[in-house]
Amino acid sequence: MSKAIRITNGMLRQEIGSVRGIMGYLLGVTFLALSLNDFLGYAMEMKEPVNICEAFIVSENQGVAGRFWVLGYLLVISDAPFAKGNTYLLLYRSGRRIWNMGMLLYISTQAFMYTMCLAVVSVVASIPYGFFGGLWSSPVYMLGTNASSAVAEKYYVFFEGVGMMKYMTALQAFGITFLYMLCYFIFLGVLLYVCNLVLGSFWGLAAVATAHLGGVILSVIARVHQSPAYYVDGTGSYWKYPGMMLAFILVMSLVSLFAAERVDIQAR
Repeated sequence: MSKAIRITNGMLRQEIGSVRGIMGYLLGVTFLALSLNDFLGYAMEMKEPVNICEAFIVSENQGVAGRFWVLGYLLVISDAPFAKGNTYLLLYRSGRRIWNMGMLLYISTQAFMYTMCLAVVSVVASIPYGFFGGLWSSPVYMLGTNASSAVAEKYYVFFEGVGMMKYMTALQAFGITFLYMLCYFIFLGVLLYVCNLVLGSFWGLAAVATAHLGGVILSVIARVHQSPAYYVDGTGSYWKYPGMMLAFILVMSLVSLFAAERVDIQAR
């Protein structure tokens, strides 16, 4: 495991300052800024403070996050399976299984860092407009109960989170929202990596696009959402989505374990 961690650290040092990596994070923050502009504009017009955790929760639960924030993360890891000039040396020193573990750990680490970046930016941007704590603010409560629909429609903001506000504090909702987004990013990242590793780069992008657009279509047609606000009902059912995502990630990780032993990694 220590060798896999060293490989991950090496990848992070190579990629974190790359043009592609920087552009990916900037793209994500740009889409976040569009969501924050709408929510904070709504909050200012309501003339009451908001919880600084709420901007991230509301923006993600609108569905905009899942559709656009993910593009920056996919740009960061778009060259999976990350075959570099020193790949053969790493394979010789560590073995294919350890190298594969390092790549999976790198994808997961980038997903965590990217999600953390979006969460921190949303919190920092909200500081001038609110307070910190577990209480929900009046503007968000009114948004969730449609009591401020006229102002909300003006800023294209909505939040179907009545159940979430009833059974969770704002801090708990922030945490579960972070977890949902992290699981989704890791799922798409591992899917991209496995398909690129097994089939080639075109098929990885095709698989990710199909999975992502399929999720968007399901959210519209079948009301199958990736946001926790739709599943919080006091029975713990909101854990089903992360559990399902983790199961998919585990299966794909096992596939990558066998594929890494057989494919020509440098050719990918």
